[in-house]
Amino acid sequence: MKKYEKIINNIILKIESGIFKEGEQIYTEKEIKDIYNVSSTTAVRVLNDLVSSGYIYRVQGRGSFVCKTLVNKKIYFTENNNFKYYFNPKNIEKSKVLSAEIIVDEEICTKFLKIKPQKLLKVNRVKYIDTINWAYQVNYIPIKYLPNIDTENLEDFSELATMIRNKYRIDIHKEKFKKTISVTVGLPKEVKDLIAPYNEPCFEFDRQTFLPNGKIFEYVKIYINYKYYKIEIHD
Repeated sequence: MKKYEKIINNIILKIESGIFKEGEQIYTEKEIKDIYNVSSTTAVRVLNDLVSSGYIYRVQGRGSFVCKTLVNKKIYFTENNNFKYYFNPKNIEKSKVLSAEIIVDEEICTKFLKIKPQKLLKVNRVKYIDTINWAYQVNYIPIKYLPNIDTENLEDFSELATMIRNKYRIDIHKEKFKKTISVTVGLPKEVKDLIAPYNEPCFEFDRQTFLPNGKIFEYVKIYINYKYYKIEIHD
């Protein structure tokens, strides 16, 4: 384990054990340098990683503080849909592939996949039941993980996870992932037209799927019309 990772784990332990309480200020950059005998670069990285993982937030000119969130508490999180209120249970959910292409997107690579700009498979799909579109999904996967991928036949991508499991022996559903969820009405036009034509709010998901070696295999952006999704959280 690298030194900065050990420092992060040590501070997280202090947060989870209550040494640093919710809303309380934690170490400054200088204090991290002095306590752990590291450079400014390492101290900044420690604080930035604690922010991105949801343990702290930073206030310009004041310092870093422990988030008042559930990140310090063991909880149970259940996702579900509300299909029973809107669809005949006999009807099957389906996916329509809108496009499948090879692209280079610098922001997606560096911000979400944590890699240098390179070729990605991008797949746009809409999910529907009957004639109602309930979700819009975009998958980005570095093609280095998908040798000889062919984007000509769009139907091959309607069940993307199944195709990847069968062809490349990677089971996305069994790998670790990280997901963030927010609510938005600021949808891209093509998404709004398909799943929220009356400007309904939508859940917005950003999900990263990890390989066993810790590298990010896939980044997914998903929008779901608020009517068809619910979450339950309990301790």
